[in-house]
Amino acid sequence: MQFDIGKEMTMALDLLRRIAGSPLPMSFTQTADIDRVRILRAAGLVVAFVPEAHHPSIAMLLQRPAQVVGITQKGRAELTQANLSKTALSRST
Repeated sequence: MQFDIGKEMTMALDLLRRIAGSPLPMSFTQTADIDRVRILRAAGLVVAFVPEAHHPSIAMLLQRPAQVVGITQKGRAELTQANLSKTALSRST
């Protein structure tokens, strides 16, 4: 299996936007969302309780939800920067 960090970070930032538009705390039960919460937490963009990763063959049986309790100042700055970039792109086309 090949891992595309650029794609995963883009998907994690999409999740960050979704988190920013929702009431907190916010829980995630899907494995892909939990992995993206891990990425966001590791990047310092959210404060979250994330369960340890399990072996893939038993992940669905034992996976506990991840819970995001806040967005950090760095996370809010990232959202602002992403919105500014998006606005600049739309103006240039």
